[in-house]
Amino acid sequence: MTLELDPTTDPAWTPAELSAIRELLESSVTRIQAELVVLGVDATGDVSAATIEVLHDELDVASQRSELMQDAVQAANAAAILSQIEHVLARLDADLYGICESCSGSIARARLEAFPRATLCMECVA
Repeated sequence: MTLELDPTTDPAWTPAELSAIRELLESSVTRIQAELVVLGVDATGDVSAATIEVLHDELDVASQRSELMQDAVQAANAAAILSQIEHVLARLDADLYGICESCSGSIARARLEAFPRATLCMECVA
């Protein structure tokens, strides 16, 4: 007698699958941390560590401010993603990966495969 899977639920994640997800997330952490170093900011996205040159030409000053603003936005986005990934890694450690933070239901496997740092099911996102 074979056990049939209920098509309304996803099969449990195997240890190998969870390990692969962890590796993917950890490599993303490394990549994002390197990106923040290149941007000259800390892991929170604080641009106060960025190098600011003393310029005397108004166009150079405006250009530098524009670049700093773009870097600040990019750094803030990277820091937010880094925070999300670290949160998901903590959920993996607590055996909570794939469980919705809002309703405690399952997050669809297809959603997690497409967006591994998801912490909410589609019903709770909507």
